[in-house]
Amino acid sequence: MRKEFGQIEGEVHLTDDLALYGMCVGDIVVESGGCLHLYGMCAGNVDVKPGAVVVVYGMCTGTVTNSGGKLEISGMIVGHLVKDGGTTTVLPTARVSVEP
Repeated sequence: MRKEFGQIEGEVHLTDDLALYGMCVGDIVVESGGCLHLYGMCAGNVDVKPGAVVVVYGMCTGTVTNSGGKLEISGMIVGHLVKDGGTTTVLPTARVSVEP
């Protein structure tokens, strides 16, 4: 698994495995086969496509949308959580805003 500690600018389309300890200033789209472990922060939206895996230990200030992948949250979602498909697990330690 690749590790990133710095700041990433702009939109990211992830098709490999990434552990992000830094910050992404933009949206992250995790495509099929991609895996994101977010320990740091995403200042945009996160979209979990079918066949993708995302684990949020850190924080996302935008909307996190599970469009058919596997999503686990133990951190904080300041925006909204949208469950459009797939498997979404919100652990008791998580702080999440759910879309009305």
